[in-house]
Amino acid sequence: MEQSTVLAARLDRWAQARPLLVDGLLAGLIWLVFGLLSVVAGSTGLIVATATILPLALRRRRPTALLAWSAAVFALQLVVLPIPLPANIAQALVIYTVAAHVASLPVRLCALGTALAGSLAAGFRWSTEPEHTRNALVIAAFLAVFAGLIWLIGNVVRGRETNMRALRKAYAKLEESRRQRERFLAQRERVAAAREIHDIVAHSLTVVIVQADGAEYAAEHARPWDRRDARAVLATIARSARTALAEVRDVIDVLRDPEAADDPAGASVGVADLGQLVAAVREAGLPVEVHADPAAFEQTPAAVRFAVLRVVRESLTNVLKHAGAEATARVAVERTPEAVRVHVEDDGAGCAVGVVAAEPGHGLDGMRERLRALDGTLAAGPRPNGGFGVEAIIPIPVGGVRR
Repeated sequence: MEQSTVLAARLDRWAQARPLLVDGLLAGLIWLVFGLLSVVAGSTGLIVATATILPLALRRRRPTALLAWSAAVFALQLVVLPIPLPANIAQALVIYTVAAHVASLPVRLCALGTALAGSLAAGFRWSTEPEHTRNALVIAAFLAVFAGLIWLIGNVVRGRETNMRALRKAYAKLEESRRQRERFLAQRERVAAAREIHDIVAHSLTVVIVQADGAEYAAEHARPWDRRDARAVLATIARSARTALAEVRDVIDVLRDPEAADDPAGASVGVADLGQLVAAVREAGLPVEVHADPAAFEQTPAAVRFAVLRVVRESLTNVLKHAGAEATARVAVERTPEAVRVHVEDDGAGCAVGVVAAEPGHGLDGMRERLRALDGTLAAGPRPNGGFGVEAIIPIPVGGVRR
């Protein structure tokens, strides 16, 4: 059954692609069967049959013209021949063609009216005695019913084809929408990956640069180093580089495994991760005071904890970049029943917002974009007494789970 269905579908596509060839073959076949049988009416019958059947080769290309031609030939037949011909089956095919392939309702109604008028005329022409009138009405009624059914079938087929075309267009639009959605999701994933990698690399390179600059200054101006001093600096640089490499690999793993994208940091982010981040910044030479409420990392969605860690990282990175050598930083993370609040401020030189957020998706704008996905907010700017401050508020969804 499945193979026959596939074969029928292939034949239908082949026929739809070659309408002129199919109609020509159909006209030739009808002429060989019904046209030659019309020779019972003599040479006149054969001529009329040929004039009736052969134009069917253009039935779908010129259906309206074929209707007019068929009506004229049928009227001529009624004049020159007193009997029906087997070729008159072609008139039924003309009615079907107009009903199935002409979009204009007036033309289709004209075809129906012509068919009914021809049925009545044929009934009286082909009727015989006795009871000529009664026989004529019976023949006319039979022909009219037959023509009406053919016309209705054609309209049903036309409606089906119209619906199929509409469905194909709708499917094409849905397919295009699906491709656009896939492109949008891919672009969003690329932007998210770029933002993650920017945060990771910017923080790690800032630590490395601060350590390297400090080591260079100390090597040139300070007392001679012993091995422990050099080893401490190099260990900090190596640890920052390894951490950055591992986190970049995590981002790439998320891109390879879309199911992991909903929880990019995993479910294990906690106070210990915040402590490691702060320790790395302290090793880079920035004194940091931390007050972290453990409740902010307990029974809190992983996405919220991850956002907290990213806000602290980006803020401390900005302090390292812009606050100056003598600056200190304070980090406070607290949880309320409705949200987690993050405060990061410093007492250094500060910087203008435009310097930090020079490009969309970087710096402060990157943090805002991350928090916006969680319905959070970010406020940042110079402090009245000097330095720079960042405050983030991340709502906790009801039930503690965000999807």
